Amino acid sequence: MLMLGTGKYTEDIKDIILELKHYLNLQKKYLAIDTAEKTTALLSAVAIAAISILLGTIILLFGTFALAYWIGDMLNSLPLGFLSMAVIVALLLLLFYHKRNAWVVQPLARMAAKLFVDNDDEEEEN
Repeated sequence: MLMLGTGKYTEDIKDIILELKHYLNLQKKYLAIDTAEKTTALLSAVAIAAISILLGTIILLFGTFALAYWIGDMLNSLPLGFLSMAVIVALLLLLFYHKRNAWVVQPLARMAAKLFVDNDDEEEEN
């Protein structure tokens, strides 16, 4: 009697295996698309940051030169104008170094967490 049903069970097992293979292929495609989406978001953020830093550096360079010439004109000494700008930039560098964790590290960590962790939690809820 057990022999009569084995053909049906074998077909069911084959169907389950085929569905499992199909599911795994879909998961692989989903992972590839998700990885591409996250990589694109990360690369676009890096590109925007690089362009912003480049343009900001150019603005800062010309601004410091203009300010150095203006301070030098006010002090009647161009070298003192450039020296005072060097001191101001050095102080700004020290301030940036002191606040690097709050201004750079933590925002980057939040962006990475939002990009790689939070989306996974939202997808599991849906």
